[in-house]
Amino acid sequence: QQQQEQQQSRETHQGRQQQQQQQAKHSKQQQEKEEERREAEFSETEVDVHLRGGWSVKSRCHGAELHVLDFVVQPLNVTALRDLAMDRTNPASPNYRHWLSREEVVAMTRNDAGLSALRVELSQHDGVEVLHESIGGDFLKARAPIRTWESLLEAKFYSFEHPDAGPGRELLRSLDYALPDALKAHVGGIINILDFDAPPDHVRSEELNATGVESNAKGGLGYPSYEALARAKGPSTLSPPKLRRIYEMPEIAERGSEQAKQHLKTTQVVYGTLNQHWSPSDRTIFEATFGIPQDNYVRQLKGQEEGHAMSGDERCRTSPQDCTEANLDVQYIMAMSPWSKVGYWYVPQATATGLATFLTDFMATMADGDENPPQVISISYGMPEASVPKDALFTFEVFAMKLTLQGVTIFVASGDDGAATFLARRQFHGQDCLAVKLLGLQAMWPASSQWVTGVGATIGPASSRPEVVCQPNFTGIRYDEAEPLITSGGGYSQAFQRPVWQDGRFGQTGRGVPDVALVGHAYAVVLGGEWVTFDGTSAPAPVLAGMLSLINSELLAAGRPSVGFLNQLIYSKAAQERKVFNDITKGDNRCGARGYPCCGGYDATEGWDPVTGLGSLSWQKLRDLIFATGH
Repeated sequence: QQQQEQQQSRETHQGRQQQQQQQAKHSKQQQEKEEERREAEFSETEVDVHLRGGWSVKSRCHGAELHVLDFVVQPLNVTALRDLAMDRTNPASPNYRHWLSREEVVAMTRNDAGLSALRVELSQHDGVEVLHESIGGDFLKARAPIRTWESLLEAKFYSFEHPDAGPGRELLRSLDYALPDALKAHVGGIINILDFDAPPDHVRSEELNATGVESNAKGGLGYPSYEALARAKGPSTLSPPKLRRIYEMPEIAERGSEQAKQHLKTTQVVYGTLNQHWSPSDRTIFEATFGIPQDNYVRQLKGQEEGHAMSGDERCRTSPQDCTEANLDVQYIMAMSPWSKVGYWYVPQATATGLATFLTDFMATMADGDENPPQVISISYGMPEASVPKDALFTFEVFAMKLTLQGVTIFVASGDDGAATFLARRQFHGQDCLAVKLLGLQAMWPASSQWVTGVGATIGPASSRPEVVCQPNFTGIRYDEAEPLITSGGGYSQAFQRPVWQDGRFGQTGRGVPDVALVGHAYAVVLGGEWVTFDGTSAPAPVLAGMLSLINSELLAAGRPSVGFLNQLIYSKAAQERKVFNDITKGDNRCGARGYPCCGGYDATEGWDPVTGLGSLSWQKLRDLIFATGH
């Protein structure tokens, strides 16, 4: 009997084991089927990959991966915010340049009910951890497993890979999502769900993933001095003294003078991303060469994650490609207004939402501290509008309006690949210009935002020749030793309607880009201890920012408010009467950087055009116009 009982026990145990094995096998089979089903749910085409900048699906997410999303709370009174921003930037209004305080802007738009509804909804889903809420109530950052986000947002997340992104670097993204009914009235957008960035790991010398900044230095070889560079490159080589002469700017204020003290009250910031560092020793060489005061320094503003660590001499010597854009921006914004306080704000995400996050993070940091935002911001980065999610467009516009109401001016480069943008340079099955066939000509964003001043590029004045469009294949001017590498970007927005201040300038319904242009060819820059030249619309953007800082210093010294949003003023009749602009009428933007491919574009014509905008400007005449307008 005892043996029988032991036998029965063994059989029962074996039965349980078999049952457990069968259950495990069934569970594994079910899991494999689920993974197969998830993999089969999505089928992409070459066109899909093309429009995402080369990012392709690697696999469906398993669901357990942790992922961070930023929820943008729908601000209150958006229409009133826009109307007020239009009124305060209208030279004909009695309220012109009557800026609001940070607290007034926050009070006008803060949506406590929306923020509360978002908290409640997130608390009802497993695994959601709220990481941060901005003081102004503008956005909420939360982390959760992918399966939770998929359930909440009716989304399907995939792991995306890029051939140039480096081993192991992937993006977790969805291609669509839907807000639950409880959040539709309270969330204006979500960051880190639909956006795809340009991979920064392997930057090519001919395409540096900023707005097309390209170098004439072959193989990374530069020149030991500015004199050697100028001899090799010829009279078109551009320097700060030449810029001051070309655009009728004043000489640098002497150390200790009242003028220099006035400049110290102004603030300016350059935006950085794509692993771009700037070199303090390169800046010192640059400033010593041109007699620029070295008393000032660049503040490493908080930025996102890495804003405190984006300067380094060694990095710029061993990996000069990591310092091109940042060195250019820092050296020239300081050269134009060397006594102004300068900040470098770094955001790791080279995405549309990275640019939107720049403004949200920027505003949040200003709210957390006791600082006011800077009077001038320069952005040298951008992407075709077709690549920008609606969430990023919305978020950037709202926060740009908020900064506008506080008297901030934002300059953005208009792009360096003509009217078709860099999308046109990617071939499929031997076809050029596929993006144009699918999407039409593209304006670059955020230069196409209604609350920034877009900046294009010209060539000519540095060598005392007529100012024309900066483009490689234009035959109307001799380029001396170096032909330009880029083509000034411009066109008509498909995302934003033509603003009222552009009415009467053209017949298209979209916002026209750019607004102004300055020389964008052969900028002399110190990079890794050597001298090189750069082309790009990203060069005149910080130059124009520095120029405006000088005007701000005079306004503040006179007890008057900062310039703020420029566009309504420069498109006004008064600007025409004072002949602030040099109209550019020769050239076009039909071809991309280096003159290829040629997918269509626009001609520079009399008056405003989608190549160089209103034209280049005289600093002195712009200054006089501003002082003659408003209070």
